Amino acid sequence: MKIGMMVPNYARWFRGDGIWATCEKGKELGLDALCFVDHVMVTPHQYVGYGNGYMDQWTAMAYVAAVTNAQGWRPILTQGVWVVPYRPAIQAAKVIATVDSLSGGRVLIGAGSGYNENEFRSLGLNVKERGDMTDEYLACMQELWTHPVASFHGKYVNFDEMTISVRPAQQPHPPIIYGSHGPRPYRRIAERYQGWFGNGGRTAESLRQFEKDQATVESLWKEYGRKGKPYQMALAMTHLTTDRSQAGSVVTKGLDSPELGTPEVVTLTDGRTYERFAEGTQRTYASRYHMTHVDEYVQQLRTMADQGVDMAVVWLPSYRFGSLDNQQMQLQQMEIFAEHVLPKIPRDKRKIEFDFGGKLMTPIV
Repeated sequence: MKIGMMVPNYARWFRGDGIWATCEKGKELGLDALCFVDHVMVTPHQYVGYGNGYMDQWTAMAYVAAVTNAQGWRPILTQGVWVVPYRPAIQAAKVIATVDSLSGGRVLIGAGSGYNENEFRSLGLNVKERGDMTDEYLACMQELWTHPVASFHGKYVNFDEMTISVRPAQQPHPPIIYGSHGPRPYRRIAERYQGWFGNGGRTAESLRQFEKDQATVESLWKEYGRKGKPYQMALAMTHLTTDRSQAGSVVTKGLDSPELGTPEVVTLTDGRTYERFAEGTQRTYASRYHMTHVDEYVQQLRTMADQGVDMAVVWLPSYRFGSLDNQQMQLQQMEIFAEHVLPKIPRDKRKIEFDFGGKLMTPIV
């Protein structure tokens, strides 16, 4: 299993020397990938829980690509996730091709359709159309990446005989790993993308659900006649501790909404349910890190490896904690991970074959 790590491109301290130090520590650990998160426009309420220094995801990736080039290592650059509808398809296609070209083919696209109603509204987008927009935008991008001169006609994008003039280093294009849950996203993955990004289970119940979702994706993959297997990425968010007395507690950063009202319980076609609040409701915006003993985290990651996860993306905290400032906390957590967890995880450095339209290929990444 490959090991990636979420970098805090959402944090105000993650600039210049902070980026260099985190990447240098990542090189020392031998991480396989660096993963970025995406938000464009947030309310002051969300700002507290989401992060106080959100950089543009793709610009930050380009900078980190240059830093890691200078440091002499080549981690995969991916996202958890890139919200596809937030940026015009043609512009995004050019940006991604540019970053992949400058990084020497290190982009592994972690795509998603988003969920934040306030953010969609501020960008002039209809949140209810996000699935259709995602499908069309990605289809348009693939046309632009794979044809020197392309045409495309859809509901949201229309052009004839044009080119973005820059091509990704990886051909036919960087692999697309889709991050979402539910029947429609799983069919999207099986029909047109190269893999799935899910949330790795932490509890026994969530591990079972993850395994069920994984089986659904793999079954659909075969139904659509795809070759090989869908590439599987999974997120594992935690605050590591070597002190068993701390294990099980939760560190919350952000704000709890005082008045949520009564949610509507929505049942999905596969029987799962979720709570949906009225549109415009000011929801809870808080990040919650479960303090996990290193031995328990080892077992969680080993279980993910046993389930066939190809890459686990570790999300470690970088908030102020005890006597540590944000950056010190990030580096301390990486050191704990390196000493107590990483040596006990099965690692796989082999290149992965991806199914591109019925043809198995190994891109540069």
